[in-house]
Amino acid sequence: MSTLVATALFVIAYSLCTIGCALLALSQSQHFRNVLDDRSAKPPKLAKFGWAMVLLSLIPCILRDGGSFAALLWPLVFATAALTVGMILAFRPAWLRPLASALGREISFKTERF
Repeated sequence: MSTLVATALFVIAYSLCTIGCALLALSQSQHFRNVLDDRSAKPPKLAKFGWAMVLLSLIPCILRDGGSFAALLWPLVFATAALTVGMILAFRPAWLRPLASALGREISFKTERF
């Protein structure tokens, strides 16, 4: 595998895991309200989607290095992504505002009663 492909797979895995960790954090009311600076905002219920993205980041790790080394690489990617999101929430929560405002519009599936 070329270096470019290996690097691209690593960046994809890290990006998926970071977005998943951000979704997990924003599904908690305190983080969602801090990011939006709105004490009355209700967080979206997207924790399952966040976990799915975190687990989906395992696929590029397996494609990159195989199952044995992916078992070592993926937890490190997950820990780094969680640390990144934690540091963003601690020092620059406004950086997550575009994601939070997009989620705050409430992806609502209105059901009509017949």
